[in-house]
Amino acid sequence: MGRRLETSDRARRHAEWRLTWTIAASVAAVSFVFGWFVDSNGWRGGVQGIVNSLLISVPVSQIELAGRRWGPLRAMRNWPFFVVFIAKIVLYIILIVAGTELTRLLFRPLNPQSLGFDRIFFRILIFASIMSLLVNAVIEVGRLLGFDVLRDLLTGRYHRPRREERVFLLIDMKSSTALAERLDDLAYHGLLNRFFRDVTDAALDHGASIHKYVGDEAILTWRAEDALTQARCVLCAFAVRKRILSKAPEYEERFDMVPDYRAALHIGTVVAGEMGDLKREIAFVGDTLNTAARLLVAGRELGRDIIASTTLLDRLALPQGLASELLAPVTLRGKDRVVPIAALHAAVG
Repeated sequence: MGRRLETSDRARRHAEWRLTWTIAASVAAVSFVFGWFVDSNGWRGGVQGIVNSLLISVPVSQIELAGRRWGPLRAMRNWPFFVVFIAKIVLYIILIVAGTELTRLLFRPLNPQSLGFDRIFFRILIFASIMSLLVNAVIEVGRLLGFDVLRDLLTGRYHRPRREERVFLLIDMKSSTALAERLDDLAYHGLLNRFFRDVTDAALDHGASIHKYVGDEAILTWRAEDALTQARCVLCAFAVRKRILSKAPEYEERFDMVPDYRAALHIGTVVAGEMGDLKREIAFVGDTLNTAARLLVAGRELGRDIIASTTLLDRLALPQGLASELLAPVTLRGKDRVVPIAALHAAVG
């Protein structure tokens, strides 16, 4: 399948940097207003506030978003929560103090000011600490809901329900019941978490959003135009396996096995809108997602790993190295009509 199916962290890093600069730009705008009013030099104080915010918000955001891959910070994941919390406070105070003093030194020719812990410094320290807490809150909520969902909730995109054409990719771990019985609850949770991390990496590489996890199943989605571009949705279904195989030694060491999965792809129109009150989410309502779920069951019954509706396949060109095998149309449980489907696999030769 060649280079088109190779997975990397490039898309994840791009997504992290896009979010970093979005956060940095938002904080910079607020810091400009703060600097304008706190400093007697007007707009010079505002510009100084922007530079100060960038020197602090960019490293803080990167630590929160990408720090789990960095050696020293990655080790902190095994520390008790309280110890990690204190360590982060100390680290952020160091960043805030260093960033503030460096900015004041850089702007000293344009904006004469003393260095050290004066009254203005402590005002900046309090403001920067509040903004750092807000950045952390946004990132943690984004991790919980998904950054796409958080963005849509904040912008009100789905405040009023709207029809959208979407592609759904459902991924289900094979033999999960047997694995749950063989492993204890903690080990099985660790297996699912490791599996979903690989699914998430593949999703990021191919522009998908994680709609939700349901038991041992992950539901990925794209807007139709994004999914069909360069057949990203199909490539994603195979990229998950490449991710898992690249981490096979880790799976073997921790769980004495390497997981496998089935997947189903379908396209159709859904109604998307905010759902819930105390706990809000973006819900997709319609027959499309139900059909995708039934395709996943059909794949299990037919012994095929990756199934797609021909409704989807008719609208894209399969990437080089992949082939489709038209299967007999199936009548899905609960449906009055048959659904044409095909199995996807690596091309031979």
